[in-house]
Amino acid sequence: MEEIRKISAPVSAEKPLWYVFLLMAIGLASEAWGFVLIKKGLLQHPPAGPFLSGSHLAAVFFQLVSTPLVLLGTALEALHFGVLMELLSFGEVSFIIPLTSVGYVLTPLTALFLLHETIPPERWAGIVLVCAGVFVLLRYKTPS
Repeated sequence: MEEIRKISAPVSAEKPLWYVFLLMAIGLASEAWGFVLIKKGLLQHPPAGPFLSGSHLAAVFFQLVSTPLVLLGTALEALHFGVLMELLSFGEVSFIIPLTSVGYVLTPLTALFLLHETIPPERWAGIVLVCAGVFVLLRYKTPS
C-alpha cells in the first residue's frame, strides 16, 4: 500500500491510480501511432512543394488533408492532446508531463515495426535513460 501512496501522491485523491495509467496508456499509444501514421502518409503522398511556401501552402494543405493516413494520424494526435488535458486537470504538471516521456520509447518501437526504421545503439541508450528517469519519477513522491 505504501508503494501506491508514493506513486499516487502527485494526482488528485478522487482519481484512482488505474485511471491515471489507463489514460496514460491511451494517450501514449495514440501519440506513437499518430506520429507513425502521419509519417507513413507523407511517404505515400509526399507534399507537392515546401510546406511553408506561400504560393503552394493551400495546395500542400489540401493534398495533406486528402491523405487518409495523415488524417488518421492527426486524429490520433488530437486524442493524445485531449487525454493530456484530462490528465493535467487533476495531476501535477511536474509528474504528468515527465511521465509522458514514455512516448519516447513507444514511438521508436512503433516506427521500428511499422516503418522498418533503423534505430542505432546510441538512440537505444538514450531511450533506456528515459526509462530510468520515468522509473525514478514513479518511485518517489513529491515532498509535501
